[in-house]
Amino acid sequence: MMLPRFIQPTLLGLAMLLSGAIATLGIAQQRQMPMLHDHHHLHHSPNHEQADGSATTHMELLNAPAPTPQQPTTFTLAIRTHTGEAVTQFERFQEALMHLIIVSDDFQVFQHLHPRYLGEGQFQVSTPLPQGGGYTLIADYKPAGADETVAMIPIAAEGTPPASSTPTAQTTQVIGTTAVELKLPQPLKAGSAVEVAFRLRDAATQQPLRDLRPYLGEAGHLVILRDTTPLEPADYLHAHAVDHQPKEVIRFMTQFPVPGRYKLWGQFQRGEQIVTAPFWVTVN
Repeated sequence: MMLPRFIQPTLLGLAMLLSGAIATLGIAQQRQMPMLHDHHHLHHSPNHEQADGSATTHMELLNAPAPTPQQPTTFTLAIRTHTGEAVTQFERFQEALMHLIIVSDDFQVFQHLHPRYLGEGQFQVSTPLPQGGGYTLIADYKPAGADETVAMIPIAAEGTPPASSTPTAQTTQVIGTTAVELKLPQPLKAGSAVEVAFRLRDAATQQPLRDLRPYLGEAGHLVILRDTTPLEPADYLHAHAVDHQPKEVIRFMTQFPVPGRYKLWGQFQRGEQIVTAPFWVTVN
């Protein structure tokens, strides 16, 4: 049946608009899907977005097989723009171009690494993963002239993870020769500024430490993750130590975004040793 001429241009325009929308949706889905390249898996992190929703950078994991537990695995990370170009200029913060956190799905494994910059937007690090199962690579980096960016990529190591245990909330721990006490206001409330403090003492004498040194240019380092699967960048908190404070108590300011269970890893340096103190907390 022949349609009237005044209707034909309208239908043609609708068809073109619909085909364009379908093409755009296909591109958006491709950017988030794992791809196969030269027989090696290439994983993409979710795009980091500006306030207006436009993509700025994302991370790709190049040539990464499934890690074998206890065996060193080399991870090569590429930082790209939303158009696929390499991001080549980065700014140091806390004495590193990139902070890479590797955490197991059960939060029992925590590694804080500083990959070597190879140039052309690529970073590389080699590390063994102690157990099988799922992990998340969390890269914290700052492109030159841009905001600090967090990108995450899930991976899986060969084998099954150990049986999970119920997290227990405690406020004191002994890590090697260091006694660490966590001090928090109670109750913890989401959305409010909060001071997280760690009191450090010698485990044997209970005296203040005399060999504390700056770690990554500050009195300490604090990483906080929300207990959820899969992890998203919004579940990651990276707090900076408060300046001009006594060495016995190291304080951080942060804000828990939503209620739930969180795990904290406070890191401090005694001589040449890094002390990592993990704690579970519940936020109302």
